[in-house]
Amino acid sequence: LDVFTELRRRLADELGVEPDAEAVAAHTRILRDDTRLATPRQLPAERPYFVGRDRELAALDRAAGTALICGPAGSGKTTLAIVWCHRAAARFPDGQLYLNLRGFDPAGVPVAPADALRDLLTALGVHAGRLPLGEDARAALFRTMLAGRRMLVLLDNAASAEQVRPLLPGTPECLTVITSRDRMPGMIVA
Repeated sequence: LDVFTELRRRLADELGVEPDAEAVAAHTRILRDDTRLATPRQLPAERPYFVGRDRELAALDRAAGTALICGPAGSGKTTLAIVWCHRAAARFPDGQLYLNLRGFDPAGVPVAPADALRDLLTALGVHAGRLPLGEDARAALFRTMLAGRRMLVLLDNAASAEQVRPLLPGTPECLTVITSRDRMPGMIVA
């Protein structure tokens, strides 16, 4: 954007002309995709009163790839995850994504992986008109967009391993923290 502004100023000052159609089109594309350039910081507000759980926080500090926090309803899984994610956010300068998968939500149906991927991709700046239609294509685009980036992904209230698998970044620079009432024996996690 700064280059275009300088180009426009110099062309006007020195030649009395405007940038050509190609330069204007490039400028317009950048403006339309501006949300893609923002770093997502989606973590819910940190819980103000949190004590204990030192062993669990230390285990999360050592986690790599994927970490699963499981336990019964009301045991503090989400609070633990949110507190730790806020503490670790600086380790993930490319952003933090959050998604409530509503796996055990009494008022509704768990979020389908394709819909979850839509929300994650939108948070990364992919416009609705550019979203792939199928779950596999969305998962591939999600992995592509996270490749080489250091991002934290918090998937809260997951129903099953099947719901979560397509949402995993697949890159060692990212960490996915999952909370669930299910122990998800179908996944190998720490």
